[in-house]
Amino acid sequence: MNRPSVYESAGGAPAFRALAADFHARCLVDEQLEHPFSHTGDPHHVEHLAEYWGEVLGGPPVYSTSRLGHSGMLDLHARNGMEPALGEAFVRCFDQAVEATLPPDPELRGTLHAYMEWAVGEVKSYDAPDAVVPDGLPIPHWDWSGPVSASVAGS
Repeated sequence: MNRPSVYESAGGAPAFRALAADFHARCLVDEQLEHPFSHTGDPHHVEHLAEYWGEVLGGPPVYSTSRLGHSGMLDLHARNGMEPALGEAFVRCFDQAVEATLPPDPELRGTLHAYMEWAVGEVKSYDAPDAVVPDGLPIPHWDWSGPVSASVAGS
């Protein structure tokens, strides 16, 4: 029997929209995350976040075919001098949003937590003032066991 994707198990696009909205709201009231989240400059940030997370976790390729792709997303977040506590706060708010909006499945929550810790680490890897994000990085893909593959953005 084939297991549904993480995306499907979470509840698909509506669940990821709810997750992104709850997460964003939590970040806006978090002492460490309020400033970066209140200054995104993108009125569609929540929608784009939901599309990105959905695609990474087994959903349709909405983000990679209509947005900046993985390299563009990383470049938007690169070179910001991120304090270590910022990444920890990001993961904490994400975990709280998962708990508030998604099914109470421990394996789902564990997979999402592992993904977010990995994703924060990837963003931090481009935090140096002279960091260069390579063009054409593929969108990462995660399943229940972690990172599984990546497809070239837009393909």
